[in-house]
Amino acid sequence: MIDIRHFHDGAMHQCSLDELRQLPVGSIPDGGMVWINMSAPTADEERQILSEWFPVHELVMSDAHRALGTHEDDDAQLHHPKVDDFGTYLFVIMHALVHRRSSEGDSAVVTLRNLGESQLNIILGERILVTHHAGDIKAVPALMLACDRNPLLLSHGPDFLLHLLLDDLIDAYIPLVELFEDRVEELEHAIFRRPSNTTLIHILELKKLLQRIRKDVVYQREIVNRLARGEFAIISQHETMYYRNVYDHLVRIADQIESSRELTLSIMEAYFSVSSVRLNEVMKVLTVISTIFLPITFITSFYGMNFHHMPELNWWWSYPTVIGIIIVISASMYFMFRRRGWLD
Repeated sequence: MIDIRHFHDGAMHQCSLDELRQLPVGSIPDGGMVWINMSAPTADEERQILSEWFPVHELVMSDAHRALGTHEDDDAQLHHPKVDDFGTYLFVIMHALVHRRSSEGDSAVVTLRNLGESQLNIILGERILVTHHAGDIKAVPALMLACDRNPLLLSHGPDFLLHLLLDDLIDAYIPLVELFEDRVEELEHAIFRRPSNTTLIHILELKKLLQRIRKDVVYQREIVNRLARGEFAIISQHETMYYRNVYDHLVRIADQIESSRELTLSIMEAYFSVSSVRLNEVMKVLTVISTIFLPITFITSFYGMNFHHMPELNWWWSYPTVIGIIIVISASMYFMFRRRGWLD
């Protein structure tokens, strides 16, 4: 689907692809701009816009085609976030969080398991902004709606719109960071209540997700940092302060994610420590029980010998006496172990 917004003479209107082809890139006047949003475009639409109307490098098309949608376990199909300068335009790749729908409820575990990412390709020209994506990225329609309500947002130029778009993408990480912190706290309580293999699986799942999100946040932090320090001529010096604000948000989010990741690693170590302590307690109890039964086994095996001439075999009190000795020895050893704290 192609959505085109053309701003000129202080007004904005949506135009069709045929109308766009009649508007040469060089004819867009100062103060005007064109925003083209390509959501799951067809090959013909890509050709008409990115090969004929605004030709881009073949490497841009190759990287843009990596935007196949969201992923679950394998992020190899998505290109890592980056920014490339092609002189007359910038090519930016960002990752947007995508929450898949699930019928299992809205718990933190389900939300994190259904968390994915979608690749957003951005082409930024002097008077042109092209957003290209395949997944459902909420920040894009939200910004389009804001522009529909206030068309003057487009008067600030494509670099201003890009900052608004990046700001919305980054703000989506804030609830996720809070969810990470809550989940870490839940797992911390779980390992001290009754740790199990399921608890370890949840810890490993959270650790893997944190590593993946941290990698993307760090990549995107470096991208926004390059945009904020005036490295590219297309980004005006006046707009760099807005990019610095987005960069500050990313720095804080990256620090919080790193803190959650370190806590997760600490929780994993605590899990193994608690499991080791519980194993030692079980082994201690089993050792004590084996020790109690050791003299009993000796006594019963002693009288299980197949010798005919054993005086106690013909004595009427033999059996009660042996049973009494067994009870006395067992009770004495039990109370001795209890007194020394070996059964605590």
